[in-house]
Amino acid sequence: MSLLTTVKVDEAEGKVKEIYEEIIDGFGSVPKALQLFSISPQAFENQWNNNKMVMAMDMDSQKLHTLIRFLIAEKDSCEYCIGFNKGMLLNMYGLSLEEIESTKSDPSTAPLEEKNRALLVFALKSVNDAHSIKKDDIDALEKIGCTQKEMFDIVQSASQMSVVTTLFDTFKVEIDF
Repeated sequence: MSLLTTVKVDEAEGKVKEIYEEIIDGFGSVPKALQLFSISPQAFENQWNNNKMVMAMDMDSQKLHTLIRFLIAEKDSCEYCIGFNKGMLLNMYGLSLEEIESTKSDPSTAPLEEKNRALLVFALKSVNDAHSIKKDDIDALEKIGCTQKEMFDIVQSASQMSVVTTLFDTFKVEIDF
């Protein structure tokens, strides 16, 4: 059980109610993980907008973001996030357990297009050791067609996942899947 009291779906008002309705329209229910954000309507709106942005991407980009979330969850030992994202990789994106394990061992083998594989490795490097990023890293990504916006967006997304794992583990979000 979460350490914080979230807004119940049937008691939501205002911005929280609007977001809950969008989530229900898309997923059929509101996962406990998203309910945690109901405590701060502005943070909830930001998180939901980030989710919608990823859901609007092409499938390979969605898979990239899911792999990033999964690998950061593994690094941070966030059980909720590990299970949720692993389930998405298996069920939505058709990865095998072997592909997931191989990617955990060596992200450069991820079953993604070359550009997205490079962005995955870059995002993980940035989250694990931001000080190690050099101009050569940027140049290498640009050489294979990555834009600076894509680099910024992927690091922002990876960084956000670190925030999410901290929130979920701090406040003990219960697994509901």
